[in-house]
Amino acid sequence: MTDPTITDLRRELEKARLALIDTQSHLSAHAQMNAALHCATEVFYSPLHAKVTAAIAGIEHALARTDQPSTPGHDEQSCPWVWLISDLDRCEHGRHQDDDCGSCGGRSRGNPHMPTGHVIGYSMRRGQIVMPSRDDKRDPNAWRTQPPAA
Repeated sequence: MTDPTITDLRRELEKARLALIDTQSHLSAHAQMNAALHCATEVFYSPLHAKVTAAIAGIEHALARTDQPSTPGHDEQSCPWVWLISDLDRCEHGRHQDDDCGSCGGRSRGNPHMPTGHVIGYSMRRGQIVMPSRDDKRDPNAWRTQPPAA
């Protein structure tokens, strides 16, 4: 099983990579537009374009280095439940609980509908299913409490 911190970091890196790819595309189009506007035979890209390209390469290198093999018979990358469960503690602005969130005014307060320890359901044997802490989300036992004594 992968470390949840690495999974969170990989997800954030992937979002940054996608944003930088869009930025790189915009900067390329801008440089090509300027070249066409001035009837230039060569397109000169800005130093910012080079920095964005280098940042994309760095992110891709970091993603490749942190790629962890999955448990045999189960691929976490393609399992929709893993991604759904790992997002349950996000605030309405998309930040995980206790991450920096400018809209929450500092640290994210997390999902107001499912705070840590909140009962979110019941098992067939009357045990409670609770929202675990961020570090315990990948532990199935952390989601369950013992059924009340009959």
